Amino acid sequence: MLESLRDNQKLTLLVISLASFMSFLDISIVNVSLPTMAKYFGVTTNTILWTILIYIIVLSSFLIVFGKLAQQKGFKKVFLTGFLVFITGSALCAISTQFHELIIFRLMQAVGATMFSGIAAAMVLQYLPENKRGRNLGIVTTIGSLGLALGPLLGGFITEYINFHWIFFINVPIGIIGIILGYAVLHETDKHPGSLDIPGVVMIFIAQSTLIFALNKGLDYGWTSTIILGSLVCSVIFWALFVFQESRAPEPLIDLNFLKMREISLASAANVFSNMPFAGAVVLLPFYFEVVKGMSTSYSGMMLTLMPIAIIIVGPLAGVLSDKIAPNRVTLMGAAIGVIGCLVLSTFNPSSSLIYIAIGLLILGASVATFNPPNTKFILSESPSKYRGIASGLVNTSNMIGNGFGTGILGTAAAMVVYTTVGPSTSDKLTPALVSQGLHNAFIIGALAMGVALVLIAMTRYKKSVD
Repeated sequence: MLESLRDNQKLTLLVISLASFMSFLDISIVNVSLPTMAKYFGVTTNTILWTILIYIIVLSSFLIVFGKLAQQKGFKKVFLTGFLVFITGSALCAISTQFHELIIFRLMQAVGATMFSGIAAAMVLQYLPENKRGRNLGIVTTIGSLGLALGPLLGGFITEYINFHWIFFINVPIGIIGIILGYAVLHETDKHPGSLDIPGVVMIFIAQSTLIFALNKGLDYGWTSTIILGSLVCSVIFWALFVFQESRAPEPLIDLNFLKMREISLASAANVFSNMPFAGAVVLLPFYFEVVKGMSTSYSGMMLTLMPIAIIIVGPLAGVLSDKIAPNRVTLMGAAIGVIGCLVLSTFNPSSSLIYIAIGLLILGASVATFNPPNTKFILSESPSKYRGIASGLVNTSNMIGNGFGTGILGTAAAMVVYTTVGPSTSDKLTPALVSQGLHNAFIIGALAMGVALVLIAMTRYKKSVD
């Protein structure tokens, strides 16, 4: 019976979209619960961000690894294994009672998410028609955005009326559906034997982990402390070692010749900067809603859904538009909208009306929808066919690096206001004035980051699709 579903295009698109949904749901469903989790575990606002950061570090370090592994072992095998690891990690997160347990199991959960989300874009190219790439990528992004939209809503209600531990259990039944549907619908792809650059994997993980650790904990330990300076030096050393390793490895994790392609490098760098503001928004706004506006966790979750709602509405339109005109032109519009959105968010304060807040969130969400799908299509279209799996991983890696930098840098900019006023403190010491000023500082930086993304995209030139 299940064999009759094999290669059904609609169901194939559905299972790929489900992977995107799961990945985004698990990010946003946690964000709205951060203030509650900080109180439960008795940690500072900066420390609780590691619930998000550990997830981002793993994704940004291993997305390319699993893109390459999928080409070697087959897309279906890696995809389904990822679902299994993910739901196991989710169940363990749900029963965690100590903060260190939660972080360990979040790492496991992230490994699973990396396996299936890292190849989602490449699977669109692998399994679905070429003439509908923009449309299908737009749909996959939109379904992922639905996960972003439902995450805060579900997370808010579950945290307020049940217990935040249950926000992890929700992944289990969805993941089981993904495994069954993926097994039935997907055929195994051709395998391309090769080796995996394990030293490169270790080096990029250490390089990113130490950098993000320094960005996040600089206020706690002091920017000139031995541990922070040591982390920064360690990061620089391992980035240099990573580049050296990739230049000499027989089968490098990242082919530096691929990154030397001008359009690929510019668009990927733009991805990093463009994702910083949105990442900052999803971790900082719950504190603004609950501390400054006095909203309940569930109401805060409903407010956060406005950004994904904008993505859901605008995403498919941007995807279709990128099938008709050069995708980098659409991306350029997204970057310009993002600058405006960040400037609006930087003005949020205790007296801001709900309508004004909603407008700011919708603008930022629309910028993500107008930027990401067309830029993904642009990168994949500019990539030779032999690099498609790696290109898909690179897109997601640059997104996750941007998320890590956004969470670390914008979070630190906001926390700096608290540290300079009252010193390190738990979330119960936050005041509306401190949070508002922190938000202002963070999104001025966000506007600058989006401005850099705009300039980088403006430098790209669209060529015909490479196959």
